[in-house]
Amino acid sequence: MSVMNIAILGGLMGMFGFGIADFFAKKVIDKIGNVKTLFYAQLIGVFLALPYYIKNPALPEFTTENIIYILLFGLFNFISYIFLYKSFELGKISVVSPIASSFSILAVIISFLFFGETFPSLKIVALCLVLVGIFSTSIDFKQLKDGFQTSDFSKGVPQAFAFFLISGIYVPLWDRFLDRGGWFIWVIIVKLLITFFAWVYLTTVEKKTVKAPGKDIFLWVVLVAGLEAIGGFGNSWALETTSGTTSVVVSLTSALSVVTAVLAYIFLKERLVLNQYIGIVLIIGGLVLMPFI
Repeated sequence: MSVMNIAILGGLMGMFGFGIADFFAKKVIDKIGNVKTLFYAQLIGVFLALPYYIKNPALPEFTTENIIYILLFGLFNFISYIFLYKSFELGKISVVSPIASSFSILAVIISFLFFGETFPSLKIVALCLVLVGIFSTSIDFKQLKDGFQTSDFSKGVPQAFAFFLISGIYVPLWDRFLDRGGWFIWVIIVKLLITFFAWVYLTTVEKKTVKAPGKDIFLWVVLVAGLEAIGGFGNSWALETTSGTTSVVVSLTSALSVVTAVLAYIFLKERLVLNQYIGIVLIIGGLVLMPFI
């Protein structure tokens, strides 16, 4: 399989895996909260992924430097997920998902500035489309009173934007780290670290007891975990296997908002104002164009 085909396949796995997972995560979050959802989804995801390791056993180098890096990756991944799931809890998923998934724009810019990826001038067009789309999607213009105020942002938008910033910086660094080999084990360790940080947060900050989810929610959590595993492993496989295609993989993955928004429209009956629909179209258009220009 060619490098570009691997990049596209891995990006599409990320797009559909994460996109559908985010939709179902909204259902779980509404029942048990964002941190518990994160804890269960990541822990179950580890067990769902283990059969792959049994078939392809390989260990990376556990140097002091690698251990420090993976601890930082786990921490920042945990923080980004908290912001993402909080945005799902507070806002309409069809609004916050396109904003959060636009992190690929920042990731591409960082890859260009610091890691030598090409950035043709036409990509500036895609960048402008996404930026205008983010602004348009973030605000319900019908609710503007006495000029623009920060309170006019739609609910969940600040948290989605925080995810945008953290993930935009995280992904290019994660891509370079995976070049060291052993990508699958690193993904598993990050999931375990996220689970650990979520447990610490639940037991110390929220003062809650962590126990097995009820039968009414368990299958939904397994579904979220399985879909996230597909998205995460497809994405990391493509980043580790290919070289110089970060923008392709990340841009396709971040088009997950197409999947999430469509599902939210059909099943959650989320309805937006015209400028928000236009914003979503601009974001999706910019993300789709990014790999091809």
